[in-house]
Amino acid sequence: MAPLRLVWMWLLVVGTQGHGPIMLDEVRCTGTEPSLANCSSLGWMRSNCRHDEDASVICTNETRGVYTLDLSGELPAALEQIFESQKGCDLFIRVKVREEDELAICAHKLILSTNPEAHGLWKEPGSRVTMEVDAECVPTVKDFIRYLYSRRIDVSLSSVKCLHKLASAYQAEQLQSYCGHLFAILIPQDPSFRTPLELYAYALATRDPVLEEICVQFLAWNFGALTQAEAWLSVPPGLLQDLLSRTELVVPSELVLLRAVDEWSRERSTSHKEVEGLVEKVRFPMMPPRDLFSLQFNLSLYWSHEALLQKKILQALEFHTVPFELLAQYWGLNLTEDAYQPRLYTSPTWSESVMSSSYSPYRSFQTPQHPSFLFQASSVSWSLVYLPTLQSCWNYGFSCSSDDPPLLALSKSSYSSPTIGYENQALLHCEGSFVADVIDFKGWKALIPSALGTNSSRSTSLFPCPAGLFSRFQVVIRPFYLTNSTGMD
Repeated sequence: MAPLRLVWMWLLVVGTQGHGPIMLDEVRCTGTEPSLANCSSLGWMRSNCRHDEDASVICTNETRGVYTLDLSGELPAALEQIFESQKGCDLFIRVKVREEDELAICAHKLILSTNPEAHGLWKEPGSRVTMEVDAECVPTVKDFIRYLYSRRIDVSLSSVKCLHKLASAYQAEQLQSYCGHLFAILIPQDPSFRTPLELYAYALATRDPVLEEICVQFLAWNFGALTQAEAWLSVPPGLLQDLLSRTELVVPSELVLLRAVDEWSRERSTSHKEVEGLVEKVRFPMMPPRDLFSLQFNLSLYWSHEALLQKKILQALEFHTVPFELLAQYWGLNLTEDAYQPRLYTSPTWSESVMSSSYSPYRSFQTPQHPSFLFQASSVSWSLVYLPTLQSCWNYGFSCSSDDPPLLALSKSSYSSPTIGYENQALLHCEGSFVADVIDFKGWKALIPSALGTNSSRSTSLFPCPAGLFSRFQVVIRPFYLTNSTGMD
């Protein structure tokens, strides 16, 4: 057999030029060198040419005189044909629904044993396996077994839940994870919110953290709409507790959130302890004094939880009227705790929007410097603009690289206290019906992800937008006190 050699193949790149320093010039190789460094050349970083003479190199460990015929791409189809033939089987699978036989499949142990995802099919050595499935999932069982042969499968939105169930039940972890991410397409299609709530319960039952987080994230980013839906009253206590713990919760204001919790607890006849646990998650300092005062008159749970609410209101009023240095000094308050951090408030006080299709996607607006009442009389001016192209960056006087657009540009055009920092974010709305993603501002800009994953150079939004683009961008201003443990971007 001929010795293994490293073969250097030079290809002139026509019409494509590199950039930066030229590493090697006048390179001559015989084909036996172990690396380019052993070839004859002018030396590293020495050159007498320009980029219009650039060439590329392809390295291979090909053995000269040996030629490979590779038909391995046909293997999945061949394995599928073996499964479809239903011949020569040594493993018999019974598919049952509520103790009734629905389907019989024969399989091949040797083939399945080569796939780690198939090992969950039979717990003990033997020639028979019984699969108990829901009636609606019987049509997908053969697809699941075929996948264990060929390791490829077509998943539709109508079959994804059943395939996920089968993958969960039989430890096909790669298929389970793949289906879990496909739920991000399915969940936004139900404006009633029944689907994400049902899938959340299913995720808990199957102990699927990926699917659970996808459901909770969608409900958090669309929390304001959820509180207006009929499904709001069917949100389970554990899920509501999780949602209220999140800073990335999209809601018009903290008062709107508290009123929604009030309605939820009243209609569900929730236990005293459960309600107290939810009230503890409400960020009372984020409500202005006027709203705090009105709670005793328009909150049904106020008098049943009077002591707790009065304590929370007092703490909030201190936050609004006492400088934070004194609060930290005398009360030892850690103002980086969640209670003192704004959520994603979409009221006009804290947010502004631009439409992606607008002729002039520019807005100027003002917000308070901080939620504390101490700053009620002082405002901050902001400028927001949507920049879909490099040309639009130049038109608005921004310095963008070719990789930046599309992006949002946000600038602060007036003085704000040096004790206050900002962690601003933008909501990406799809067709005006749901929030598909939330992005951060890094300095003055926020790069917008791809709506459908068609741009390979750009990340994709967590929840795809079927229209292929986002209809609206909503910026949310989020101030926080600068302390020894925090810093400003």
